[in-house]
Amino acid sequence: SSGRKVMSLYIVCQKKRNNPRMDIRICQTKCNMREQCKEYISIHQSMEQLREIHMSKEPRSMILQAA
Repeated sequence: SSGRKVMSLYIVCQKKRNNPRMDIRICQTKCNMREQCKEYISIHQSMEQLREIHMSKEPRSMILQAA
């Protein structure tokens, strides 16, 4: 662990009327409708793209640390 704080991501849930702002981790673990939810799909795809970018840079940074 590098000690970095993980930023919470929130979506606006169309099913919740009184408090629609919801942490995406709640959707990932509890919502049965997440596969059809446009908000969740959009953020999930963005997270996957960022993870791929990070992973593609990781080997180079490990080489630099070894030098």
